[in-house]
Amino acid sequence: MCSNASAPKGLYVVPQREIKSVFDINKWYHSKAYAGYMGMIHELNNSVKGVLTTEDIPISGNVMEAIDILDIIQKWTLEYVPEEMKEQRFGNKSYRKWHERLTQEADDLIYSLLPTEKKGAVQELVPYFLDSFGNATRIDYGSGHEASFLVLMFCLRQLGVFTEDDNRALVLRIFLKYLRVVRCLQVTYRMEPAGSRGVHALDDFQFMPFLWGSAQLIGNKKHLVPESYLNAETVALHAPKNLFFDAVQYINETKTGPFHEHSNQLWNISAVQTWEKVNSGMFKMYEAEVLKKFPVVQHFLFGSIFSIQPVKEITDSNVLESATELQQQQNEGTSANGGTNESAS
Repeated sequence: MCSNASAPKGLYVVPQREIKSVFDINKWYHSKAYAGYMGMIHELNNSVKGVLTTEDIPISGNVMEAIDILDIIQKWTLEYVPEEMKEQRFGNKSYRKWHERLTQEADDLIYSLLPTEKKGAVQELVPYFLDSFGNATRIDYGSGHEASFLVLMFCLRQLGVFTEDDNRALVLRIFLKYLRVVRCLQVTYRMEPAGSRGVHALDDFQFMPFLWGSAQLIGNKKHLVPESYLNAETVALHAPKNLFFDAVQYINETKTGPFHEHSNQLWNISAVQTWEKVNSGMFKMYEAEVLKKFPVVQHFLFGSIFSIQPVKEITDSNVLESATELQQQQNEGTSANGGTNESAS
C-alpha cells in the first residue's frame, strides 16, 4: 500500500454516487462533470479525424506508463485461468480472483502515475480504475464500465498527467490498449454484457471505438464508405488501421450468424452516406443510449475532479448543443409520459 502522508489534506475525496433516482439525472446534465466529459470526448474526437491507428504519433512518458499498467493487468489473466464451466454460458468465477488482484494493487498502480504533488489523488482515482474492467459480483461488463475508464482519463488530464499533446495517443494508444485488456477479460472469463439490449444495441460491450473510429475514417483515402464494414474481408484488412473496423472485426470473430441479425443497429448505420454523418450520429446515440440512461449513470461516481456541481456557463458549443438537446428530449418525455419511469437493471 502506498503512503500519501505528504499529500495535501482535504484536497481530494473518495468519489460517491450522486444519481440515486431518475430525478437526479437533470443535475448530471448540468454538472461540471458532464460538460467536462463531453468536452473531452469532442476534443479527442477532433484529434483523430483522418488519422490511422498505425500512424506514428508522439507518445509521452506518462502515456507509456499508463500502457505498461494496462499490460501488467492483462498478463494476470495467465495466472488466473478460467474454471471449468460445464453448461454455464456466462460468468467464469476466476474473474473474481483477477479482480481481487486488481483491487489489491490498484493503489500502487495509480500512485505510480501521479506526480509528487498530486499523490493524494489516489483515493479519488482508484474507484474509477476498479470500475473500468467490469463488475466482480455479476461478472459483467458494459458501456458504463467503459465510461468509467474515460472518466479516469478525464481526471488524469485535469491533474496534468496527460496534456493536449497526448490527445491522439489517448485514443490510439491508451484506449486501444484498454480495449485489448477488456476484450481479453470478456473472452477469457465469458463476461456477460451489462444491461445489453441484444440486437437493438450498437454493441454488447463497447461504444467509443465506433464513435472515435468513425472520426478516423472522415476523409479517408481508401474510398471506405460506411457500407464497407459489411464486407468481412475489407474489415479484416483495415481493422489494424481503424478503431471502427477493429470493433467490427471483434464482432465478426465472436458472433455467428448473419450480421444483420446479431448486429442490427450497425447494419442500419451502414446505410448512412458519409462518415461525418455517422460520427455526428454517434454522439447523439451515445448521449441518448448511455449518458441519459438511469441504469447506466446511476453507478457514476463524483468527487472533486469529476464534479456533480452545476456548471455556471457552458462555453463549448458542442457541449452546449448536446445539453440543450438532452434537456428538450427530457422535457418532451416527461410531458408525454407524465414523468420518467425508467428503472435500474
